[in-house]
Amino acid sequence: METDISIDRLTLVGYDTGMIESYLKYSEYISFIGFSRNYGFRHSYQGLKGELLEIGEKGKIRLDFNPNNANMREVENIVSRLKYPYLTRLDVAVDYFGIDLSEVEWTSPKRRKQNLWLNQEGQPETLYIGAPSSERRYRIYNKKLERLEKKEESDSRAVNGHWRVEVQQRFKESNNILDTVDYFAADLFDIRPYRKVVNLDHIDKPMERIIIAGLIERPSELKNLSKNARGKYKKMIQEAKERSGVAISPEPIEVYTKEKDLLADQLTSLFSHCAKTVAQV
Repeated sequence: METDISIDRLTLVGYDTGMIESYLKYSEYISFIGFSRNYGFRHSYQGLKGELLEIGEKGKIRLDFNPNNANMREVENIVSRLKYPYLTRLDVAVDYFGIDLSEVEWTSPKRRKQNLWLNQEGQPETLYIGAPSSERRYRIYNKKLERLEKKEESDSRAVNGHWRVEVQQRFKESNNILDTVDYFAADLFDIRPYRKVVNLDHIDKPMERIIIAGLIERPSELKNLSKNARGKYKKMIQEAKERSGVAISPEPIEVYTKEKDLLADQLTSLFSHCAKTVAQV
């Protein structure tokens, strides 16, 4: 098995230094595509590799792109015409090659909605953890299958499978993050994988084994229990999952923790092209 990690999407907002208009006028890379659907922005422009640039009121600029696909020289060209940048969205993807994650379940320390999408054969294809509108949302999906469906070239490492664990983190302007390192929270990947088949042999009482098995299968039933019972069984479920052994190694949080400083360096490098950073105000 092989792993990889990357920043998969960035949305940054900054302010025009008075040089965006001339760039748009003479650029052969980016072109006007219509009016923006995002509140506070009027006009939309799109780059040849999918970069989206939106112009708002009072010189406000929004730039959305995937660093893995974008023309980064053009992105840096745009960013150099901005001041006071900050992120409103950061997606980080951990890729797993040579392993099937369809038989892996995921647990979260926080209450998050889960939606599982199955393919025509009834096999897991995509799992969403967190609501679409939440500040943090996870997506676990079969990346090899997605590329096949989109008729994209498959990664050479994906011969025996390619799954992706992706986190989407949103930020508010009021977060007032001044240091790019602070965008990469230590708990960005706080979901944990565990085996779908959980061993309950360590639980002596048959009735407790039956209850735990039922709650693992239908976790929504926890809300129907008393506060004390809910706490008791949640603790027992967590212990059972941990006793069942490691589902995948390294876990997403381990891959991320090892590489997050390098990811932060990439963002720092991008912001360094700005005319002025927030820290210089």
